[in-house]
Amino acid sequence: MSSEHFNRLKEISTTVVPNEISLMTHNENGLQDSMEIRGKNLKLLIIEERSKAHYNCQIKISNEMGLIVTIPCKGVEIIEESRLEDQLAADIYFFVNDGFAQLTIKWNEIIRQETDKDLVYKQLITQAKSCIKCVNMKDTEAVIDYSNGSLNADIMFIAEAPGPRGADVTGIPLHGDATGNNFEKLLASTRWTRSDIFITNAVLCCPTTEHGSVRRPDRIEVQNCQSYLERLIMLINPKVIVTLGVKALEALKEIENHQLVLNQDIATYTKWNNRWVYPLYHPSPQVINTSTRTMQQQRTDFMQLEQNYKHRIIKGKDPINYQRLETE
Repeated sequence: MSSEHFNRLKEISTTVVPNEISLMTHNENGLQDSMEIRGKNLKLLIIEERSKAHYNCQIKISNEMGLIVTIPCKGVEIIEESRLEDQLAADIYFFVNDGFAQLTIKWNEIIRQETDKDLVYKQLITQAKSCIKCVNMKDTEAVIDYSNGSLNADIMFIAEAPGPRGADVTGIPLHGDATGNNFEKLLASTRWTRSDIFITNAVLCCPTTEHGSVRRPDRIEVQNCQSYLERLIMLINPKVIVTLGVKALEALKEIENHQLVLNQDIATYTKWNNRWVYPLYHPSPQVINTSTRTMQQQRTDFMQLEQNYKHRIIKGKDPINYQRLETE
């Protein structure tokens, strides 16, 4: 593929949010297959595998429900870009080992004035992605961009760190792996979508061992990311912060002290830094499969969060601590 086509593809993937993606594959035996996805928060991710002679890459298509389609390709050709009123589209061919795939991406042209909040967030993104404070993660990149959600969200989720098979690949927090799939199911138990909330991590880069396996971030790494987390909280200004797991709850202590303990204060509301904190367990397979907090219990936690927000918090009333009522 030419560098011109490849660079345009990268530009599309990083500057637009598709509302429709159609994929048709053709193999050398003449067989065809097709799929079409629509909705909010569709994601087109380009994973570059550049050599001196070729621009090999992987194309990942994903949606907010956890669907991921991967196309390994040896070449890309943009056949046509078109416009119909405010709807833009691009038809792209991907050349693969045993045939080719045709991808049609559609998106709406959005013309809006950047707010002060947008400008501050862009600066934060740039600083976080260029950060090299953590020696063991200096070659990784922070997972933070407009895929995190709404800058005006009332509900902010803080997880532990990007997963090596999830957010570190897709660029979307809590997305693309088993933990991300669990989170999607829990979010689906409410009326919220990712565009209604904001999601981030206590540590913005993916922590791994020297052998490449996943590990928990250490306290120094949490402290190194503390300034980014504090700035995000101040920028988003949520009414409720939902911490997912021990590390996220501990990360808040680096900003302003609290006495919360996850297994004692699970799914209860506490005032912290002029807002509510609602500690929950992490939706990882380890937590769910060991019955530390079952999927049904976590689904109830999410539903109670939504009910309290809609019927009390948004109206300026104190939330009800259902969990405490159940144990009294």
